[in-house]
Amino acid sequence: MQRKDLYHLIQDESFLNYCFRKNVADVEHWENWVAAHPEFEIDIDDLKNAVLLLGHQIGKHEAETQFANLNDQISRRSSLTPKGRNTFSTFFKISAVAAIFLMVMGIGLYFIKKNNKESTSIAYAKDIAPGSNQAVLTLADGSKINLNSAVNGTVASQGGVKIIKTASGQLLYDFSDTGANNGKIEYNTIDVPAGGQWQVLLPDQSKVWLNSKTSLTYPTRFSGKERKVKVSGEAYFEVAHNKAAPFKVETDGHLIEVLGTHFNITAYHDDKVAKTTLLEGSVKITKNGQSKLLKPGQQAQVDQYGIKLLDNVDTEKATAWKNGYFMFNDSDLPDVMRQLSRWYDVEVVFENQRKGHEFVGEIKREYSLMKVLKILELSDIQFELKGRTLIVK
Repeated sequence: MQRKDLYHLIQDESFLNYCFRKNVADVEHWENWVAAHPEFEIDIDDLKNAVLLLGHQIGKHEAETQFANLNDQISRRSSLTPKGRNTFSTFFKISAVAAIFLMVMGIGLYFIKKNNKESTSIAYAKDIAPGSNQAVLTLADGSKINLNSAVNGTVASQGGVKIIKTASGQLLYDFSDTGANNGKIEYNTIDVPAGGQWQVLLPDQSKVWLNSKTSLTYPTRFSGKERKVKVSGEAYFEVAHNKAAPFKVETDGHLIEVLGTHFNITAYHDDKVAKTTLLEGSVKITKNGQSKLLKPGQQAQVDQYGIKLLDNVDTEKATAWKNGYFMFNDSDLPDVMRQLSRWYDVEVVFENQRKGHEFVGEIKREYSLMKVLKILELSDIQFELKGRTLIVK
């Protein structure tokens, strides 16, 4: 397949199923295809976002109907003169979304001109790079280590425990000198700033992924009848099974208790609702004496009023950040902006916050802020970037 032929995918039912995530087999097929053809990854990603954005603009059902009606139009365009084919081969050079609107909605020229006109009035300062592996480790004695600038290998030793930084941005603990601690339990804290992420292999071999603006406090050794850590922000846990010592996660307001499981917790101070999403195993959520037991595929939402359970939630959306994506599934504008603010370390200011505006689609977290904003602008949102202040028009 050549790049100029990719537009044919918008009449491929399997590809549309992949975009709308309607069929597991089609999703797996196209993910494997993209992995085998990395030279087309950006083009496929842009086309996928275009399909999703169009589905949002006119409704998913209508979008699917419009795509089905596109077959004859594409067939006619494929038989155009060489001059016509050359024009159509610029499909990806213009804008995937604009080109689809041109064919499907009949208003593509207006859409392109409108976006171009508005874009010239939007001021962008220097582009901002995406977040990266960075964090600060605070030892039991209060000393701090900047992990992103520390050399790989042993970064500290305390109480007979060596703290090791790996090249992949992970922190792990070495207990080879077990006799030097005398049983004393000490605590470490990892603070991940805005624009950062980090991984920790806890002393019990549980794995934790930390998102931007997240803090994790934990002992350098687990002992006794429980393993307890404290988190603020967002973290994904893969807890090592130990029936004799339940694993507990404390947040500002509620407690999560597990035996061995995979779950994601979002508990930022600026979020009105804390969310725990369970992928496998079971967890118990407790707040003010009230307890709820989660099953895989459920999400607990905790606020000042108590605990609410949701069934059949999108667990992929909850863990997309860990896998390198922003995933918007009927996400409102404030939620989208909070995610961008944390990952790109910018302050967001709303000039005129629009209620009811929702987003659907995926955007890679490896993209620069400017590229993300240009994608979002296709949903009729305008931005102005002044230094590290992002103004939503």
